[in-house]
Amino acid sequence: MKNIIIYPFVLLFFPLLSFGQTPKIDSIIESKLTYTSEKPVHNILIQIQDTRGTRSLHKGVRHKGKDSVLVSGQEQFKAASSTKLFVATIILQLMEEGKFNLNDKASKFLKNIAFLNFEDFHLYNKQKSSNQITIEQLLSHRSGLADIFNDKEEDFFGLLLQNPKKTYSPKSIVELYFKFKLNQSAHFKPNKGWHYSDMNYLLLGLIIEQIEQKSLAESIRSRILEPLEMKETYFEFYEKPTSKRNLIHQYVGNLNFSEINTSFDWSGGGLVSSNKDLITFITSLFDLKLISKNSLQKMTDAQYTKEYENRYGLGMYESKYNGKTYYGHYGFYGTYVGYCPETKTAISYSINQALADFKTHTFISRILKLAE
Repeated sequence: MKNIIIYPFVLLFFPLLSFGQTPKIDSIIESKLTYTSEKPVHNILIQIQDTRGTRSLHKGVRHKGKDSVLVSGQEQFKAASSTKLFVATIILQLMEEGKFNLNDKASKFLKNIAFLNFEDFHLYNKQKSSNQITIEQLLSHRSGLADIFNDKEEDFFGLLLQNPKKTYSPKSIVELYFKFKLNQSAHFKPNKGWHYSDMNYLLLGLIIEQIEQKSLAESIRSRILEPLEMKETYFEFYEKPTSKRNLIHQYVGNLNFSEINTSFDWSGGGLVSSNKDLITFITSLFDLKLISKNSLQKMTDAQYTKEYENRYGLGMYESKYNGKTYYGHYGFYGTYVGYCPETKTAISYSINQALADFKTHTFISRILKLAE
């Protein structure tokens, strides 16, 4: 990897309407920006929207340096695992259309995909359990499947940095899964625990493609992006950008992941979006424009996970900020989109650093408190 040159930033905020104690919010955001550390935070983009239409906060920063790059707060960024919200939404749409029930076995749609070798996909104590996995267990991370990124993080990043421009596909991701022998490393029998694994959502993406008989990118576009007019969102590496590329740089430590081909994220985290579009999506979801009330209740029915993890529903985390409950999803590169039904408030943010030195939850809680 080549050395990353870091230029200074000057804050430039764009509040759309008066929303709480703006000067204090500005000061808190500015205090988190670091440019010379091993874990730089070059910008923080935050949008908070009171969906009753009374208040809105939209903030960004200005980058002054050799390239004179302006960051206004309206940029696009890798949404990472917030993509799971979109995949889960489509799965529930298909359920409503009668294509399957959530307790149906995933093997019904996956057993004939040759490269999956699905019968050997989940071995626990050397016993095959793949055919016991249900669609609901994939949605809720209760299948027991191991994960390339969590369980083989060092090995995966080692391979990634050897060839950072390599293009991945669902097939090559599965090949890597078997190469690491993760099929033999299931954490538990299906429905006997909780373990976050992108492999659950890779399988859900394949199920969608099997049913729709078109690419996952096409399904996301026709079912969500086009109906909601989300013009700043696209499936990176799997379709062409629909608008002018306006991507901020996102970091993992001092590595600029904007210079790496992240096609390995696919259905677990491949969308590029913006705060504006993500808030459009999450508010439309809770306004029942995408799925029924019954399906939304299934998504938000969060259950136990494990110590130090937020409760999880179907493709959706339940999080507490200042005593208020938000439903949404976090992304690896320091992103989040969520909605609080009690206050009808939506929030989306990008911190552009996966390994920030500060506690993001505490930081966002302070911002939300001041924005009341």
